[in-house]
Amino acid sequence: MALKLAFAMFLTVALLFGFLFGILAALGYYFGVNGYFILLMAVFLVFLQWYISPYIIMWTTNMQEADRKKYEWIYEMVEKICKKTKTPIPEKIFIVNTGAPNAFVFGRTPKSAYLAITRGLLNSLNKEEIEAVIGHEMGHVNHKDMIVMTVVAAIPVLAYYAARFLIFAPKDEERKNAGAAILVGVIAYVIYFISNLLVLYFSRLREFYADRFSGEHTSPSLLARALAKITYGLSTSEDKIENSAVRSFFIADPITATKEISNFKEEYKDFEIDESELKKAMEWEKKNIFARISEYLSSHPLTFRRIKALKELEEELKVKKK
Repeated sequence: MALKLAFAMFLTVALLFGFLFGILAALGYYFGVNGYFILLMAVFLVFLQWYISPYIIMWTTNMQEADRKKYEWIYEMVEKICKKTKTPIPEKIFIVNTGAPNAFVFGRTPKSAYLAITRGLLNSLNKEEIEAVIGHEMGHVNHKDMIVMTVVAAIPVLAYYAARFLIFAPKDEERKNAGAAILVGVIAYVIYFISNLLVLYFSRLREFYADRFSGEHTSPSLLARALAKITYGLSTSEDKIENSAVRSFFIADPITATKEISNFKEEYKDFEIDESELKKAMEWEKKNIFARISEYLSSHPLTFRRIKALKELEEELKVKKK
């Protein structure tokens, strides 16, 4: 499982950067611009996005720093997992004022990371399940996902603006052909669409990796139960965070969660999910063609896939202990 994830991520990143350098080479060749200048501009845009993203998230999300005395147990959980896994301890822990159960990490580097937990999560999960969720988020910090996803997610954006520039740029008829510019622009739009799908696929792989990290250092079954409560709880919550800047960093996607199990809102509104209810929801998810198609456009895998992977990990850990 781990080897397969590593290979898939390597291949995805290789394709994404192949697309990026292809688009930059086309821009440089077509407009006669020095390739180093184009590359420098691309690096600057990626750096700018990476630098300002924590401020954007704090400004656009209703969060306050967690009081150390009131939430001492959360700080202790975080420190325990971080020390055990040699992961940098988050610089700050925030409580997000929303009833939707969720959690995420953000920041520029692992050493300057912030952990955010919603009030909805604290109210709907027990402490053991919260620890498993924190383990998942610390997995993102340990894997440097804040940097990786910021850089990777910038590639489709660069392709999009390259397309707009090529199609709508003023034409110098002596040096360039308008038809060729439009053609290259259309190709750039196609690259934007494909690279965006690759970024989403890459994000889903990172979620599997973070799940595995938490499962190995807390408990696969506890994280599976927490994921069920979060995903199926999000679908019933009227209070959602739809901030696109942090969507890929959530433990569960608040937008697609509603689509995943819209048929089960009444059954899960009490946040008490027994084994038969979970099995029913997972079977529906597995068989529903629309849920599976929507997964391709989501930053998170379908919950049944994640729970299935965690169950496999649990069996794997049992074999190792023997």
